[in-house]
Amino acid sequence: MIKGISCVVPSMKINNIDLSQIYGEKETLKLIASIGVNTRYVADKMITTSDLCFNAANNLLSALNWDPKDIGAIIFVSQTSDYQLPATSCILQHKLGLPETAMAFDVNLGCSGYVYGLKIASSLVNAGIEKVLLLVGDTISKIIKPGDRSTEFLFGDAGSATALQYDKNNTLHFELGSDGAGWENIVARQLIYSNASRGANNSFLEMNGAEVFTFTLKTVPPLVNNFLKKLNMSSNDIDVCIYHQANLFILKHLSKKSNLKPEQVPISIDEYGNTSCASIPLTLCTRKQEKYKKTLLVGFGVGLSWGTAMCDLSETLLLPVEVLENGQ
Repeated sequence: MIKGISCVVPSMKINNIDLSQIYGEKETLKLIASIGVNTRYVADKMITTSDLCFNAANNLLSALNWDPKDIGAIIFVSQTSDYQLPATSCILQHKLGLPETAMAFDVNLGCSGYVYGLKIASSLVNAGIEKVLLLVGDTISKIIKPGDRSTEFLFGDAGSATALQYDKNNTLHFELGSDGAGWENIVARQLIYSNASRGANNSFLEMNGAEVFTFTLKTVPPLVNNFLKKLNMSSNDIDVCIYHQANLFILKHLSKKSNLKPEQVPISIDEYGNTSCASIPLTLCTRKQEKYKKTLLVGFGVGLSWGTAMCDLSETLLLPVEVLENGQ
C-alpha cells in the first residue's frame, strides 16, 4: 500500500501576471485564463530536481518513522536528472543513507511518470521487497525557452516522495499505454549550453499544444471510462480523481467527458503550474486533510504515454507541501 506522500517546491514564486510586461496585459490575461496558472514555483540555478526529492524523502521518512536501512529499492522518475550519468537514484541512495543492498534506478518519464512509477514500485513490493521509496519530480522551468508562450506561462517545479509497503489487503490496479508515433509533439532536442555542474546536458522543451490537446481528448476519456468499467465502477463511485495538471482548459474537458463533478477533481495548477511528473502527488498533498478511499490517478502526455491507477488512500499520510528555502 501507499504509506505516505510528501512534496517540496522551490522558494522562487513567479506571478504570471508579471509577464504582461513582455506580452501585454490583454494577451497575458487571456493565456492565464486559458491555462489556469496564476503562480508557479521555479528552481534557481543552484536547486536541482534531486534536491527537491531528497528533502521530500527526508520529510516523509521522518514522518513515517522509517529507518532508511529498511528500504529495499529507490526509484527516481524525472526528465531533468542531475547528470547524464550516473543515475540520480544512485546519488540519492547514498545521500539518504539507504543500504548498499537497495536497488536504485532511474525512469525517464514526464506527465505519466507518477503512475508508471507506482506500477513499478508496487510490482517490486509484490515481488518481495517490503519497502520501496519512489521519488518523482522535475525542474522543467530550467528547459523553457524565453519567449515561448506555449510553455513559459505553464510550467513549475516540484519534487515528491512516495513510500510503499507490502499489504495483502490493499491492492493497486493499473492500466498503462503509449503511442510513440506522437513523440515529436513534446520533445527536448535543442541543446542548452551551460557551465552548470549539474543538469548540463539539458535541451529546450518544444510542445505542439494543438496536437497534445487532440491526443489527450482522444485518449484519456476512453482510458478512464473503460478502466472504471473493468473495475465495475462508475464515475459516481469515485471519491476523487487526480489528473495530471496539464492545463485548466484540458482538465475541464476531461472531467466533463468522464461525468466527473468539479468537487471530484481537485486542481493545483492555479497555484503551482504544470509540474510534470510531480503534479499528481503535489495535488494530493494540497488536499492533505482529506482521506480518500477510492482514488483514481490519471497521467498523460510526453511520450506520448498514459496511465491510470485506482488506489485506497484512506490510511495514507499526506504531508503538506513544503517550500524549500535556498541553501537547505
